[in-house]
Amino acid sequence: MAKAPAKKPPPKKPVARRKPVAKPVEVVAPPKPPGGPIDKALDLVKWIDSPFKLATVIGLGVFGLAGYIIYEQQDKLVGSMLSRDVMPVLMDDQHVAGAGGLLMRDLRAEAVMIHSVDLGKNARTTKVVLSSDGRYLPLEGRKGAFFSGSPARNRAAIAMLNGEVACEPFESSSDLGDWLLSRNVTYLCRGAAPPDAGHMVGYVAVAFKQQPRDIIAVKARINQTAREIAK
Repeated sequence: MAKAPAKKPPPKKPVARRKPVAKPVEVVAPPKPPGGPIDKALDLVKWIDSPFKLATVIGLGVFGLAGYIIYEQQDKLVGSMLSRDVMPVLMDDQHVAGAGGLLMRDLRAEAVMIHSVDLGKNARTTKVVLSSDGRYLPLEGRKGAFFSGSPARNRAAIAMLNGEVACEPFESSSDLGDWLLSRNVTYLCRGAAPPDAGHMVGYVAVAFKQQPRDIIAVKARINQTAREIAK
């Protein structure tokens, strides 16, 4: 008898593969960049919450500005201090007052002030104050800083160290300035005495009620007086 054909086993069902589970993507925030000048300024404003802190910030700003200006002009300052053996000196007050009176008359100015300067100590002393009423003694002998918190005075100081005469609209920054305002002064010119870079021992300030028409002539006349009072 013939053998029955062998039965084939049923085909195996394919096993479904599980798809890998995707891990959640972690979003990492980029590092915050350091704050710029505006952010720092805002932080400083937030920090100032009392009059004492405000006064501290203002004081540090003034000292920082004066220090920066002195640093920028250190060559001229050092040169002036090292050459003190040949440095000129201001003449006596009587001679200075006479020269200042002639200057005021020639320029038709409202007032003339002459100061001595000690660059090594960043100090100025008011020697003579003149107006159409004569010498104003209450303001003579006053001491103050050559470089100060006043931008206008600092600009003039730098110009004078370079041997220039600085002329610009007047801004008060002292008792002397308030006195000038009471006399309706609106314009001021300052020139080093003597008018030579690196030899400054004082300066001449000339006050006007209105800006002069011929600034070049004014500067030349101030330099003439500045040379006469420093020998």
